[in-house]
Amino acid sequence: MAFLHKILRTSVYIVEDDRDFLRVLKQVLARGVENHKIFSFNSADDLLDQLKSQAVKKIQRNIIIISVSAHARDTNSVFETIEAIKQYLLNTHVILLYNPGELETEEMELYQAELVVDDIITKNNFARLRIQNSIRRILSRDDFQWRRKLLWVSAAIASFFLVTTALFYFIT
Repeated sequence: MAFLHKILRTSVYIVEDDRDFLRVLKQVLARGVENHKIFSFNSADDLLDQLKSQAVKKIQRNIIIISVSAHARDTNSVFETIEAIKQYLLNTHVILLYNPGELETEEMELYQAELVVDDIITKNNFARLRIQNSIRRILSRDDFQWRRKLLWVSAAIASFFLVTTALFYFIT
C-alpha cells in the first residue's frame, strides 16, 4: 500500500509573511514529503483568490500551514479564514503557527480549535521539525483511512463473488 503516495497528490499551501521562515520551511518540505506541490502565499487573501480561480481535484490531499496573524480581510479571525478556505478545498488538513503570546485560549475555545485545526505549533527553533513531523503524521493517518476504505471495498467484492459462486453451485 505504499503506492498511495503516488496516487494521492498532496498540495501544501503555506501562508506566511516571514520570508526566512518560508525559505527554511520549503527546504524541509522538499526533503520530507513525497509527491507534493508547495504553494506559498504572503496573505490569506492571495490564497483565497487563487482557490477561487482554480479547480481542485477530487482525489487530492491538501495541507494548509497558516499563521495566526494571516487572516483574510473579510473575516475576523484565522479560524473564520480556515473555514472559508475549507469551502474550496476538499480533504483539507490545517497546521496553525503562532508566535508566543499571539494566540489566546479564549479564542481557541470560542472556535473549538481542535475541530478546525489538526496541529497548533509555536514558532521557535524547533517549529520546522514539528511541522515536518505533523505532516508525516497527517499523511500516515490519511493513508490509513484510505487503506481501510479499500479493504472494505475488496471485502464487499470478495463476498459478492463468494455468494454468486455458491448460488450458481446450488442452482446447477
